Amino acid sequence: MNREGIEELIIQNEWEMFQKVKGLEGRAPCQDQYRTFVIMRLSQFKSWPMEVVSSYLNDLETAKSAERNLIMEKYAHMMELTDPDYYASIQHLLPPVSEKTKELAEQITARYMLWEKEVSMKYPNVRKHGRNASDISADGTVSMEEYLKCELITYSEKTLMLLYHQIISEPDNNLYMLSMEKMARAYGYSSLQEAEEALS
Repeated sequence: MNREGIEELIIQNEWEMFQKVKGLEGRAPCQDQYRTFVIMRLSQFKSWPMEVVSSYLNDLETAKSAERNLIMEKYAHMMELTDPDYYASIQHLLPPVSEKTKELAEQITARYMLWEKEVSMKYPNVRKHGRNASDISADGTVSMEEYLKCELITYSEKTLMLLYHQIISEPDNNLYMLSMEKMARAYGYSSLQEAEEALS
């Protein structure tokens, strides 16, 4: 299967899982924004090497076969910060996360946060429209750092290892900037620099 086909199946599986997420206050507005969902998710996947996206698709399909919802699990893990009491009441329902998975997620997230600083310095106007880097926002939205970490711990160790090896083999290849560039182009800008100037 070619890359386009793999990405299409990832979006299909993730969107299906996303539609089944039930928040404490009911359905979230973002669950009706398919175009935004596709842009945000594809911009991330398109920055990854082929072997990582292939492995992640396998994670999704394996989870689906086991009747697991990785998107729901990601948001559930975020509640450890946003609603600790509720998280404590549901934690036993979530699949256990191995120490190896936690370690890899931490290391990958740490690298992404270094990349985020570079992006914030070069493109501050673009970044101010995204999640806070490391702090929960005033409306309770989790930071980029915690969002990424909560997502990564739903991946298989194989996928995390592949992504980690990509990062350590090419530490100067800023995958976060690459994903932001792809996002800017998806929104109609010719480049991330053009988006920065337009949002100034």
